[in-house]
Amino acid sequence: KMSINTESCLGVFSLHTASWIIAILQLSYSILSIFSEFASLNIDIADIDTIDHTYLVIYCSDHIVFAFCHFMAICAAILLLLSQTLLPADPSPLLIWLLLTTFHPLLYLMALLANLMRGNIEGVASMMIHSGLPFLLTMYCMHLMYTLYRQKRKEQNYPQQTLYTEISLQHI
Repeated sequence: KMSINTESCLGVFSLHTASWIIAILQLSYSILSIFSEFASLNIDIADIDTIDHTYLVIYCSDHIVFAFCHFMAICAAILLLLSQTLLPADPSPLLIWLLLTTFHPLLYLMALLANLMRGNIEGVASMMIHSGLPFLLTMYCMHLMYTLYRQKRKEQNYPQQTLYTEISLQHI
């Protein structure tokens, strides 16, 4: 009894097709998020002298860090698109994609933990409402791409193992 173990995305798309969908969605979402991060900076230059500078640094640094994470996601999406086009059999770009994509979920978890440690339940609830679904979707996409990585590694090693088995059987 042979069973074919082909993994898929929700049982509908192949992992290769899912990688294209993930890259396009990641690219679109990250570009829109960068624009919204900088659009939400409501600092009036005329009032810059009256604003507490500590608050200003913290306020701006939060936006810059989130923009950096989205920039890394844009780089990851472009890498995924290029690697699936130019090197479809090579699994190594998927690990780089995983690394670049990890920035945003880690930042989310750190901010969630910081709000929990401060006892800011409203901040935790707000983060879960606004960023919880993107976090879960990102984690699922990371799982899919790691599964694709394992599948590609398995395909690369399978012919070598078959060739080795044939050579060792000929010597017997």
